[in-house]
Amino acid sequence: MANRKVLRGNVRIVAAYPEAFADPANPTADELNNADFVHDISCAIEDDYTLDMTDPDTSDSRSICDIGQVETPTFDNYEASLDGFRDADPAAEGYYNLFFNLFKAPDIPYILIKRIGVGQREEFTVGDIISMYTVETDYPEDVVEDGSEIMLGARFRPVGGLNINHEVAA
Repeated sequence: MANRKVLRGNVRIVAAYPEAFADPANPTADELNNADFVHDISCAIEDDYTLDMTDPDTSDSRSICDIGQVETPTFDNYEASLDGFRDADPAAEGYYNLFFNLFKAPDIPYILIKRIGVGQREEFTVGDIISMYTVETDYPEDVVEDGSEIMLGARFRPVGGLNINHEVAA
């Protein structure tokens, strides 16, 4: 078996409206490819993004059978923070303005979906492994640094829906 690297171009991140899925815990390939409800934002995102699980909440409650300290995971945590490039022309169509328009206001629910290991532009297919993070937009930040592009810092509040390493159904 040959060793193959997973390169940067093999990461796809999409933002889906929750109503895109009949069963949000088990999306189908057809639902994931529905451009009316699922938007590919990969090419707008700076590659220093955060969309992953973090340390879980834990309980240190002991039973009478425990002879030492215990730490039992209770809740899975995750965080999402994406910086997207801005277009010089706010009326232009493209990834940058799509990203801006999706995340420019607070309190909008989305399911952020990440797929790794398949070409970024390839559609979702049965058997793809995806991770899903249910979020609401928070107030965005303007990311302005000397000598760099101006970006929109999309910030999100986790709202409890997490589906890691899920295999896409038919």
